[in-house]
Amino acid sequence: MAKDFGKLAQEIIQQVGGEQNVHSLVHCATRLRFVLKDRTKANKDALSQTAGVISVVESGGQFQVVIGNNVPKVYAEIMNIANIEAGDTKDLPKASVINRAIDFLAGSFTPMIGVMAGSGILKGVLAILSVAGWIDPQSGTYLVLDATASATFYFLPVFLAFSSSQKLKTSPYIAVGVATALLYPSLVEIASNGKDLVLFGFDVAVMTYTYSVIPILLAVWAQSYVQRFFEKIWHESVRNFFAPACTLAVVVPLTLLIIGPIGSGIGHALASALSWMMEVSPVLTGLFVGGIWQVLVIFGVHWSVVPIMINNMAVIGFDVIAPLTGAAVLGQAGATFAVFLKSRNKEIKSLAGSTAFSGVLGITEPLIYGITLRFKKPFIYGVVGGAIGGAVMALSTVKMFAFGFSGLLLYPVLIGPESSLLFYSFGLATAFLVGCILTYLFGYNDDMLPKSANNVEPTTTSENTVVHTIPLEKFSLISPLEGEVHNLTSIADPMFSSEALGKGVAILPTKGELTSPVNGIISSIFPTKHAYNIVSDDGLEILIHIGIDTVKLGGKHFKTLVTEGEHISAGQRLALFDIAAITQAGYSVMTPVIITNSEHFLDVIVTAEPHIAQNEPLIKVLQTTTA
Repeated sequence: MAKDFGKLAQEIIQQVGGEQNVHSLVHCATRLRFVLKDRTKANKDALSQTAGVISVVESGGQFQVVIGNNVPKVYAEIMNIANIEAGDTKDLPKASVINRAIDFLAGSFTPMIGVMAGSGILKGVLAILSVAGWIDPQSGTYLVLDATASATFYFLPVFLAFSSSQKLKTSPYIAVGVATALLYPSLVEIASNGKDLVLFGFDVAVMTYTYSVIPILLAVWAQSYVQRFFEKIWHESVRNFFAPACTLAVVVPLTLLIIGPIGSGIGHALASALSWMMEVSPVLTGLFVGGIWQVLVIFGVHWSVVPIMINNMAVIGFDVIAPLTGAAVLGQAGATFAVFLKSRNKEIKSLAGSTAFSGVLGITEPLIYGITLRFKKPFIYGVVGGAIGGAVMALSTVKMFAFGFSGLLLYPVLIGPESSLLFYSFGLATAFLVGCILTYLFGYNDDMLPKSANNVEPTTTSENTVVHTIPLEKFSLISPLEGEVHNLTSIADPMFSSEALGKGVAILPTKGELTSPVNGIISSIFPTKHAYNIVSDDGLEILIHIGIDTVKLGGKHFKTLVTEGEHISAGQRLALFDIAAITQAGYSVMTPVIITNSEHFLDVIVTAEPHIAQNEPLIKVLQTTTA
């Protein structure tokens, strides 16, 4: 993980198309969630290869950059250096209703993750202290600590009003005014005592909105339209006063009369559906949740399930979904631990060990993108382990009484009436062991690693990233690009196809990353960053020209990672380029790789493979005399 978060923030902003291409940005526990104005301006391949970035996922209408546990620091640096302001919604590509709903829910809840998890931990610790008899529930100390732990959830509508209003680009202060009106003591007292309330001649179904989720989300959504209406009709001289007054006067009664009852009805329906599923078949429910959860994590939509969990706690006092997700988490952790046990590669072993530990604590994105999904089979066996562990867990009721992260850290918030910590433990252990054993026996071996990852020595480049010294035959080149291999004589540019500059090959890249084909020195870099001259340690003079006529771009869409005169290693990253943007600008990315002093050698032999990956053998140069 990169330590210079400011530099990483700059690289991320550059690769997503610049701050002018960002409509909005929030972060969750491990990833940055961008809503971009133009997806084609983002360089996903280059960003995926950036040091400090675990992976890039596109889902739910969001461009999600997985960072890991340091995401708050990277987010803070981005917001410090970039002026990210929401543009007109007409600038955005039209998203589906489902994607817009997921984006709204994720954007409303992700800013609250830290305080909800922290409050949940405090609530769990207080429960442990009370059960152990170390604190008197009637004492002032208990009262203060309980208020500290419970206030976030009691006043949850206020928190949600603020975050959801920012997501909808409506006034957060009016939204908080709506939420606090719903929680006003006299209204809470009426609801608690079952008294009648008549509003404008209509009987109001008064209910308690503390701990609630759905009513306030719907209320803020309605506010976004009502507020815009009043801001249009009032003159600017009085707009700042009368628009908020009218909005509050409409939205609060509207919520009490219509929106609140509808939202509460939806919440009770969701809670009833979950109870029905658990009654019909707890084992199948456990299999389903334990198996599907990490698939949701991959696509970054798992946070959209959080409202259901919190709603369950508000409606029935507890939730049974979150404990089942613990099995899914431990299944992936077990699969990763198996890779740690079996691999002899130092880099993979270190990564698997550290991410498996974070996995058992509930954070799985680093291990998923770094290990299990990377090698595919470990992810599948981790899902199997999660499903079986979820089924075991569901044999008895396990309840969550406050929000927390899945895994071992969930234990404190599971303490309560009729909640089985024993079966939670059995489910976690089963998921971990099944994922571990299946992966160890069938899911991983070091042969899955790229050949270039075996028997290599790491070296540090000027970009502070680890590359590898790849064993080379004398007078040979490995491929600097991944893509389709073409005869040099077949390309459109006569300067290259005539072989006037030397013999070689052309590659149509499918990945916007250029690496060094040899050990040598960068003799020159074109000012427009599209062409590189290299002199190998063997004396080969090599020209790599990214694209045809791309000099006309003036360096736009290219990024150089090395400097002239720098000694480079085979496989080291030299440059990044945006294939989509270059193509959209009307230029071909067909890239000649030429031995410019080929006249000094007997022949230049090019691979016969139609498609090549980076670091695979590309060219062998035959000498005129024996070396």
